[in-house]
Amino acid sequence: LKPIGLGRRARPQRCSVAWLRMGSVCQKLCGGDGEKLKPVAAPLAAEQAPTMCKLEVWVLSAQSLKMADGFLGGFLSDPLAVVKVAQQRFSTEPVWNNLNPTFSASGQPFIFEPLPAEDTHRIQFEIWDVDQCCKKKHKKTDLLGQVTLQERPTFEQREKCSLRLADASGKLLKKGTLTVELKWTRTLP
Repeated sequence: LKPIGLGRRARPQRCSVAWLRMGSVCQKLCGGDGEKLKPVAAPLAAEQAPTMCKLEVWVLSAQSLKMADGFLGGFLSDPLAVVKVAQQRFSTEPVWNNLNPTFSASGQPFIFEPLPAEDTHRIQFEIWDVDQCCKKKHKKTDLLGQVTLQERPTFEQREKCSLRLADASGKLLKKGTLTVELKWTRTLP
């Protein structure tokens, strides 16, 4: 249904059946109970609309990771990095047989959007040892380390961070770091 008889200055009001003019009494369409209509919330003006942003994450490298593959794996690991932000998840390709992997060979960031610019965001990084078995997709087997940031957007700056890894319980590991870069950019709502 289209709005009926709206003046230039009148804000639409709506009942559960049809759009009616401001101040009207819904008798014909709503069974004649004579109940006054409540105003519909006006859409937010552009300056009131929430500001949105995107987060670009470059997972650059990890250093001093623990050995997960044992004797048959050459006392090395096959690390893969996973990044999670607001129900979005990306992962790097595994770097085979390496305790000091470089992940971002292509230089392409993981892009998380849309994100509310006013909020603090939880950015979770995990490093997994993967094994390739039976010609299937990589299977995550051992958590090599993780770290979580609580970050508010700082716009137009590319920040490089070296993060100390922790185990699954949150206890910092004796060794193991992850190097990432973050960049926040405002986007149109």
